[in-house]
Amino acid sequence: MHATTIGTMTTNRAALVDLIDRYRPGWSLEQAFYIDPAIFEFERELWFPRQWSLVAHASEVPAKGSYIVRQLFDEEIIVVRFGDAEEDVAAYYNVCTHRGSRLCTKDGRSRLLVCPYHAWSYRLTGELQTRQNVPEHVDPEELGLHRVPTRCVGGLVLCGLEEATLPDVQPLVEALDGGLRNMGIDRARIAGRKSYPTKANWKLVIENFFECYHCQPSHPEYFRLNAHEPWTTVASGPGGLDKVTYGIARRSIFGGRKTLSDDGQPVSRLMGGRSAYDGGETSFSLGRLSFVYAVSDHVTLFQMIPRSATETDVIVTWLIDKDADADIDTDPITWMWDVTTVQDKKIVEDNANGVVSRAYRPGPYTALEDHTSFFVQTYLSDMRLLITGERTGGPVWQSPVKRSGLKRDEATEAV
Repeated sequence: MHATTIGTMTTNRAALVDLIDRYRPGWSLEQAFYIDPAIFEFERELWFPRQWSLVAHASEVPAKGSYIVRQLFDEEIIVVRFGDAEEDVAAYYNVCTHRGSRLCTKDGRSRLLVCPYHAWSYRLTGELQTRQNVPEHVDPEELGLHRVPTRCVGGLVLCGLEEATLPDVQPLVEALDGGLRNMGIDRARIAGRKSYPTKANWKLVIENFFECYHCQPSHPEYFRLNAHEPWTTVASGPGGLDKVTYGIARRSIFGGRKTLSDDGQPVSRLMGGRSAYDGGETSFSLGRLSFVYAVSDHVTLFQMIPRSATETDVIVTWLIDKDADADIDTDPITWMWDVTTVQDKKIVEDNANGVVSRAYRPGPYTALEDHTSFFVQTYLSDMRLLITGERTGGPVWQSPVKRSGLKRDEATEAV
């Protein structure tokens, strides 16, 4: 039997629940989950609003009045620094409350946020500044910008779509803030950023990111540097729809290398107040779509941004100490994760091209894809709960390394 006919889901929730209920544990998803726009709309309505996501590094809004335009799922938001304190960062939907125009078109710095359409202006704290043209029967206090839930943790800016649907982020902040600061992320600046638009469903991107079964054949550079040491879980949050997901893991860099450069030699100034290289790598997971990999002299941030049923933006940002040389050569810093992400883009897009075929059928996950299998099961369980109020009986998210005791290749990306 063909997996699922494209476009049959429309807005039929009962059909989606039936598709979830016939899932075979330990196997990949049926075709519709990877290609059907209707299922993506369900995710957009139900699942995405429950997720905290990394949107920026604090250095991108360094002073009061600094603002940047960024993507949060399929919404555009403005991240702005409204005060001098570290936590004085807010985000708003990039929509003027006059007639809905796009408010900011590029990054900048200003005392007010001013709409280019009719020049309505807003304070950095979101309130409407313009008063003279507001009709008498309209309360200007009701025309403030639509705020996006925002939280700063260890130099990173996290946002979510709606306050009412998000899990409490405080456990993540308490668990990760110290570790992020220990790696010097709060005292960093951006050395580089690249976008890898991937023509594939976001779940295919995440499934690939969560396993290293493919690493030896697909990532020779990564495998040579990075795929031979086990991860040790330092901390983890169980997650779920009402609990934020987070994790910290630690491992040694293979072969006694100091850092993740081609030759293992230093590429920048030491971070986090270190006086020597510690020979290790620390990973952080912030929710289900944002990840950090930190070594002694640079940090790599990953943002997975679902854009449509068949399109995902992968944004990779490299951080170095704020006092590193201004003219530093960034190629050795970006090399390992750039070459790896280019390879991932190719293999995931090839995966997506195969999934769309009439010949596609779900296949069995191996033991080396345990984390990926677990992600799929928790995704389905959460989706069923959001639609019906009942779970499938599947697992609730927890740290995959701690849960499965993965070693060597199995744990390379299971963080």
